[in-house]
Amino acid sequence: MERMTPQHACEALLLRIQALILQKGRVLAAIDGMASSGKTTLAAALAEAIPGCHVVHVDDFFLPAQRRADVRARLTANADLERLDADVLAPLCAGKDALFRPFRCHPEPAFLPPVRIPTDFQAVIVEGAYSLHPLLADRYDLGVVMTIGADTQRARIRARNGEAMLARFESEWIPLENRHIRVHRLLERCDVRIDVP
Repeated sequence: MERMTPQHACEALLLRIQALILQKGRVLAAIDGMASSGKTTLAAALAEAIPGCHVVHVDDFFLPAQRRADVRARLTANADLERLDADVLAPLCAGKDALFRPFRCHPEPAFLPPVRIPTDFQAVIVEGAYSLHPLLADRYDLGVVMTIGADTQRARIRARNGEAMLARFESEWIPLENRHIRVHRLLERCDVRIDVP
């Protein structure tokens, strides 16, 4: 496992992904980690620098309420990882196009129009908490985990989501994500760890 600072993570990961593309022809990567650590921002920066790169957000695979109790026991919170695997990762690993419908909760819960990822991709980056869950981990060529200091995390969530949502993050989502990271030993199993102070 390699540790990186945020200052040089994007450039270092870009070089690593490019090397994997030369070696394998294409790359499936995951960026997991703590809330507000910069997963989405890093994925977007990598996608901008890599031709033929697609980003898939775990947030697009929200779990319907009626299935949550069963899945929470497996430490996936509200993420429908079975659908993420069936619609995206399994087809891509089998040499087929991926086709999925992102889910949005607001303003009304709804599935958006289908998104297709063709087989001629250079890289696909799955970003979001639970992307390196054991249900999916074997699908990837590269696994990245991002951590963040508690004070910085709190400040970022407050600025982005407001005080009321910060309370919900702290009482519900952060403990679940931290438990996922701890129980599934992501910091030991990942290829790259990025620590945000």
